[in-house]
Amino acid sequence: MYRLSAILLVLSTMVLVGMWALQEKPLPEGDFVFSLGDSIKTLDPAQMSWNEDIRMSLRLWEGLTSYHPETLEPIEGAAVLPAEVSADGRRYVFELRENGRWSNGDAVKAADFVRGWRRAIEPGTAMDYSFLITDYIAGAKEYCQWRNNAVRVLTLLRDLENARATEAEKVIEAEDYEYLRGLELEGFAVDEPDWEAIAERFRGEHLAAMEKRFAEVGIKALDERHLEVQLVRPTAYFLNLLSFSTFMPVHESIELLQEREDGTVTDLTLLVYDPQWVKPDYHRNGYPGLITNGAYWLSDWQFKRYMYLEANEYYWDRARVKCRTLLGRIMREANTAFLAYERGEVDMLTDIDRLDFAPSLIEQGRSGRRDDIHAVTALAVNFYNFNCLKKRQDGSVNPLGDARVRMALNLAVNKQELVDKVKKLGNPPARNLVPPGSIKGYFCPAGPDYNPARGRELLAEAGYPAGRGLGTIEILYNTGQLHELPAQAIAEMWRENLNIDVVLRGKELKTYADDKQNHRYMVARASWYGDYNDPTTFLDTLVTGNGNNDSGFSCVEYDELMRQAAECTDQEERFEILARAEKLVMHELMPVMPLYFEVNLLAFRPEIKGIWPNARNVFPSKFIYKE
Repeated sequence: MYRLSAILLVLSTMVLVGMWALQEKPLPEGDFVFSLGDSIKTLDPAQMSWNEDIRMSLRLWEGLTSYHPETLEPIEGAAVLPAEVSADGRRYVFELRENGRWSNGDAVKAADFVRGWRRAIEPGTAMDYSFLITDYIAGAKEYCQWRNNAVRVLTLLRDLENARATEAEKVIEAEDYEYLRGLELEGFAVDEPDWEAIAERFRGEHLAAMEKRFAEVGIKALDERHLEVQLVRPTAYFLNLLSFSTFMPVHESIELLQEREDGTVTDLTLLVYDPQWVKPDYHRNGYPGLITNGAYWLSDWQFKRYMYLEANEYYWDRARVKCRTLLGRIMREANTAFLAYERGEVDMLTDIDRLDFAPSLIEQGRSGRRDDIHAVTALAVNFYNFNCLKKRQDGSVNPLGDARVRMALNLAVNKQELVDKVKKLGNPPARNLVPPGSIKGYFCPAGPDYNPARGRELLAEAGYPAGRGLGTIEILYNTGQLHELPAQAIAEMWRENLNIDVVLRGKELKTYADDKQNHRYMVARASWYGDYNDPTTFLDTLVTGNGNNDSGFSCVEYDELMRQAAECTDQEERFEILARAEKLVMHELMPVMPLYFEVNLLAFRPEIKGIWPNARNVFPSKFIYKE
């Protein structure tokens, strides 16, 4: 009996010791503490597309320009202003400030911007926002097409080499095989081609020409402190673009983590980097850890717990940086974050719209009962993507490839009821893609309003009278009440107004995003926050081939209008052309269904200064301090 008791006592002690050993270390203290939501998706500026990631980039990096804390107009950043601009508005020369430094003390050089911008367009690192460079910088689009073509050729040749089949054209798609044949690659026409030798020869020729071809892109370091940028066309908002994460510089230490074959690039000529380069304590190959040039540097990153930032002692404007440390707490549950805020453990929340009682908080803020709750109409729209491809993944006809079906679905949604009874946050219902009145001088007539009778007529015209033959419509969304409740309401409206079957497909964020990007859906929830103050920040997302065109929409007339607007130098005329483009998609083609315009909801204490609620939810951290 005593022996058993002793054993149990020892086991209990071991469990308690183990539990103590596994306890997480306490959170560090920060001069300013903010909520980061569920997590950061990536810290690579070339690959960012989520708002929280972009906001974090603005704390760590600084572009040629930065944001004014109140107006968000471009102000001096890594470069001094004004820049030297040619008479035709297409050539800029930026002078980097003499005291610009990285967080390790190295001077910020023009070559660091060339490196960062090049990563944003190179196959292997390019992501959704690469178009901000390829659409605006002279020669960038042509370079990317040339590079992507090489990757495609080498991928096909690798497939042929790995298959080692006699009838090579059966190994890959016939059209791809004909494409290769049309290139007249040396050695391709023989009876038994040596695919490896052909690929090696092609790769060598491509690599030999790569730097010469990149030199034709309009990004050039004239010397250590002068960067020349050549634009495709004059762009009135170009300085505003340069504050965005895609245009951040990258320190030369990243080259220690480039994945290479043959000493330069991968076998497909991709420029690929170890994704761990964004971590502060990663030291493979002698890598020093993440080095940034902004007001802060990342000193600690505990996965799913927090990110700890310290003021960059080498930052050129460090005298203005009043908070010496920032703590970003990663809290998946909105209620947990709010409780921490109410206890005084968090100074600022930017996602209170996720709270079930958010409507009550907004009402208290508007009535003056709380002075820490702020609501601002955002430069953002919440919408549903329609899969506009003619065929589904299984090869069957996609009914949503017909604009009449898409318009019918739009007309059957009562958006006013959606915002009044479901959202309850004061969101304006949306019948445009560009929020009305958000961009001075731009106006487009609102699209069609709620009209289920007309929707039923269009559905019948498309060959689906009373919904017969249409099949089941699936709505894809990322899980959580914030998106599930609107999806339920819209599904019920479609069932009632159009007599169609609807099912909801809620998926975790990563799977949802992957399905949406690869068109594995019929209808998918989405939202878009404007990245700069121009209609094109919304309208470009529907251009054929745009990295953010998740609907697969393609229209020659729309693309031509967008091209004409891009070439137009008269702002009034340009806005008229853009309005015609928006009217075309909102009144006739409906590739996406606007639902409501977002409202930026945030909470911060009255003693927190340097924060100005704004339509873009951008709050430059170096201006924030606690009184």
